Amino acid sequence: MTSRTDRRTSGSSRRHSPGRAQAVNPAQWRQNLERYRALAEEAGRVADPVARENYYQHAEHYLRLIHEAGGQD
Repeated sequence: MTSRTDRRTSGSSRRHSPGRAQAVNPAQWRQNLERYRALAEEAGRVADPVARENYYQHAEHYLRLIHEAGGQD
């Protein structure tokens, strides 16, 4: 049987897995950047300013990662 402490410890390690946004994969960053830009544009077309801003902020995060890694976009 797993104690509460063991479960909390094992769950926290999953937050930093390579599948997360911070993984060092510039190709994936570019894909995510374009995906969030497209979602933001679509949200703008359907007049959802909150979703639009949210998607642009996500896109900006990936743009920052690309620039910090020395890539251009």
